[in-house]
Amino acid sequence: MTQCAKTERPFGWDSLRNPKTALLAEGGGQLAVYGVGALQAIYDAGLTFPYYIGVSAGAANLASHLAGHRDRTARFYLEYAMRPAYMGMGHWLRSGSYLNLPYIYDTITNGEDPICYAMLNACPDEIRVVLTDAATGQAYYADNGAFRGQRCDVLMASCCLPIFCRPVAWNGRLWFDGGVADSLPVEQALVEGCERVVAILCRPKGYQKIPERGGRWIGTLLRRYPETARVLLRRHETYMASLRRLEQLEREGRAVLIRPVAALPMSTFTRRPAALLEQVLRQGYEDAARAMGTPKE
Repeated sequence: MTQCAKTERPFGWDSLRNPKTALLAEGGGQLAVYGVGALQAIYDAGLTFPYYIGVSAGAANLASHLAGHRDRTARFYLEYAMRPAYMGMGHWLRSGSYLNLPYIYDTITNGEDPICYAMLNACPDEIRVVLTDAATGQAYYADNGAFRGQRCDVLMASCCLPIFCRPVAWNGRLWFDGGVADSLPVEQALVEGCERVVAILCRPKGYQKIPERGGRWIGTLLRRYPETARVLLRRHETYMASLRRLEQLEREGRAVLIRPVAALPMSTFTRRPAALLEQVLRQGYEDAARAMGTPKE
């Protein structure tokens, strides 16, 4: 019986609190639909973690998951993202932002398809949302208290892509996407006492992040935020350092990396066809179920 349990639940999935284990969710815009599938598998398995840390779309996925919603986030990728009001050149020309963050995290989140703040705020576990301070370029890790005002402005800030969006005001400062300063916040999880990490990633093994395209223009486009520009130009280096750290932990038996076996057939802003997004979501579910040693849906 003991041997069978080990086979079905590798990594000690039944003891996620001792040792303290983090669930880390990478961002990536529409690519994070893969993470939605992975979280659905974790939801179905009934697993909870003592520590959750998410970046950009990954943070939004985690927030909905911790608010008790299994399928809510999937609707954002498969349904709401198809709407002209969600993102696009029209909104960029009107507002200066490609993504309509107030529409996503206020109109829909606080109206049409509300998140359950009562359950989110009652979460007994640690929640961290990664942001980038627009003025300093430094990472900031917002905690559970960020949701107590019955708002998701912290998610709006964490998803605010430089150049594609104007910075978001929250808590008295201006913010950009958390992935600029800390795309894979494994070190933060370790600093806060986590001994193991389950990471939901959007890129396959062997992925090599390259410098930002149009690098020579970034300083000009972000001239009002030179420290953010500086950090963004080095993002490929910090990303790869964090990825190597996660892979080291994996070799030590202290991490499980849930990631696709090949590059996802889509990009950050892919919205159609919906069948492709559904396929990627199912792939995330199956990969997570396989990692946990549970049957696929």
